[in-house]
Amino acid sequence: MPQAPALEQGQIIPIFTLPGTDGMPHSPWDYKQHENLLLLILQSSRTPEEQAVLQAYAQHYAAIREERCAILSITADPVITNLHTQETLHLPFPLLSDPQGTVIERYTSWKNETHELRPCLVLADRYNALVTHTPVETVADLPPISDLLATLQYINCLCTP
Repeated sequence: MPQAPALEQGQIIPIFTLPGTDGMPHSPWDYKQHENLLLLILQSSRTPEEQAVLQAYAQHYAAIREERCAILSITADPVITNLHTQETLHLPFPLLSDPQGTVIERYTSWKNETHELRPCLVLADRYNALVTHTPVETVADLPPISDLLATLQYINCLCTP
């Protein structure tokens, strides 16, 4: 699999607009100067492992929101597949669709021929500056949510208005 793009801490994250399960386009700019932003990039929303990750983030959603952070999850699935998952799991955050990988490849490894990717977690502060960029081999390798919450608490201390 190709290497994940090198994103440097502090740089502005790559901008994009993708369709969400709510029928609306979503962009990091929607959150700029208001909220920190977590991008959770997954291969699909259909596998049990990835659904478990989505459910874990849904269970911790209130704590994440308390830290003034929004979540956008991006998959290579079409909108209709993500919509089914959104409804089945009752996710409180949107699932965005990028079946061609045009946004995904800006954040993590992407094989265009097979539409395979490495799961990735990206955290940006409320100014869209990259805080963490963590491409991993499997969803099981994603950092624990407790680490994310600790990082959010830290950047909120740094970015207090």
